[in-house]
Amino acid sequence: MFSDDDELRDRIIEAASEVFAAHGYGGTRVRMVAKRAGVQAHTVKRLTGGKAQLFGLVMSRKVRSVAADQVEAAADDPVARPALASLLAAARQVYTAPDRSWDILELEALTSSNRDADVRAIERVRMDRRRANIQSLFYQMREVGGIDPNLDEDALIHLALALSAGLATIHPVADHGPTPDAWDALMARLLVSMAPSELLLADPHGDRAIWRVRVDVPNLPGGMGRLVRALGALHGHTVGMQMIGTGDGHRTVDLAVTAPENVTRDDIRAAALSAGRRAFVVSGDSDDIHDLTTSVLDDAAEMVTNPSLAPLIAGRLLEADWVEVGSPTEGDDDRANVLRLQWTADRHVVLERSWAPFAKAERTRASALLRLAAAISAASGESDALGWIEKVKDASVWIRLAHPGDADAVAEMHQRCSEQSRYQRYISVAEWRDVQLHRLSGGHRGVTLVAMSSHGTIVALGNVFPESVGDSTTAEVAVLVEDDYHGRGLGTIMIGHLLDMAHRMKFTSVVATVLAENDGMLHVLAATGLTWTTSIESGVATMRADLDGWVPLNERVPEDPPQQADDAH
Repeated sequence: MFSDDDELRDRIIEAASEVFAAHGYGGTRVRMVAKRAGVQAHTVKRLTGGKAQLFGLVMSRKVRSVAADQVEAAADDPVARPALASLLAAARQVYTAPDRSWDILELEALTSSNRDADVRAIERVRMDRRRANIQSLFYQMREVGGIDPNLDEDALIHLALALSAGLATIHPVADHGPTPDAWDALMARLLVSMAPSELLLADPHGDRAIWRVRVDVPNLPGGMGRLVRALGALHGHTVGMQMIGTGDGHRTVDLAVTAPENVTRDDIRAAALSAGRRAFVVSGDSDDIHDLTTSVLDDAAEMVTNPSLAPLIAGRLLEADWVEVGSPTEGDDDRANVLRLQWTADRHVVLERSWAPFAKAERTRASALLRLAAAISAASGESDALGWIEKVKDASVWIRLAHPGDADAVAEMHQRCSEQSRYQRYISVAEWRDVQLHRLSGGHRGVTLVAMSSHGTIVALGNVFPESVGDSTTAEVAVLVEDDYHGRGLGTIMIGHLLDMAHRMKFTSVVATVLAENDGMLHVLAATGLTWTTSIESGVATMRADLDGWVPLNERVPEDPPQQADDAH
């Protein structure tokens, strides 16, 4: 049972915490606390003592530190979580919410300690408790091999205390601090650097969780080693690894990592960012630690008996959140977190993923999987493989649906084309590279066709786009033919197949935008047999035609092939 004095003492301490917070230790008087509590000053002194004793009671009862509590809990249970993860969490807490780790009264006490011996005595006790908890964590790290034995423990503890108190002190006036991710990465880098050069940790932790980590590491010797070391410092085992892209001096790597179950996603991400950039971390499962090649072969075996599962298997392979098979004229185009793949002329597969953008290698893998499914279907006579061998002057070409894996070959074709050919295709685009190659290679609504030479190089590219987003009536057609194939009739053949695709996708009209001076393409369009209406503005001809009279190529008699013009580009 509480006595009347106990209840009154609690009221006085509550009032004192408000007065100290408002006026600071130096500006507070006992009579101010008495007035706030509604009692006499002598009652305050009788129940709580003088100002210093009252301040000590407020500090012990009212002032808590989330970061200090986290460190204390970790020190009391060393097996629950790696010490490095606990230190990272505390550093994150101090930076993101300094007022919850260093209360304004605590900072006031630190300042007043320089002038008041009573307050200094109070703060020494509190600081010693913080110091002992940090020391316990450093001891745990040293025991398992996580701290270089040549580093002085007192110096490390002193740095940790000074850093955390300093952060809280400058927080109200620091307008240009780093992002939380940048802070996490720096703290992880510093803490990992405390480990000995040969990092071999004893591991007292039990149950482990599986994580998938995707990060860009420097494309230099030691780049991967730095990442594995940072994850290892969290007692993480790297159990699977694959490279899925390169560029801008970095390699994008995908890892399967197991770590003690109390290591958090933020801990893993901080470690990854300490060694690289653009880190994505998501919870994994047991499939992630299986060999990728084995998983792909298992999926291929499943598709042999049921090729229609290919979109779902592609989604599983790429860990997509959402998979849809739909019309080639509906849905989203390719973007960072959306992957659009041509499966057939009538069906596109669209995958979406929230946890990380799709990498180039993933686009190629998913496209190859769909091609495998189409080949299996074609071999069993169940579907149209959609590809044609066509004769052109002095050569044969194979025309087929494009796929993301064609992006590099499409880029090489553009490089072989003359500047004039590229300008005639794109008109307002100063540089063809401004057009996303993976979209030109089939990652858009509509259809993309490529023509391949007998040597396996792409020599022509044709696109059918809805004229505008959501338009299901009018398709824009465009074609680019490599300079060496000009004058062989390839442009005419490509336009014929593009018009077939537009007709097959139920478009009722087509539009083509052509430079008025591009006689070759104008002749090709005229030779299709469609009736075109043309408007010219600023040297650009916009040509439109209805598809009502279009006869699909496969329905034409051999004696009546479409007339081939001399050139198109």
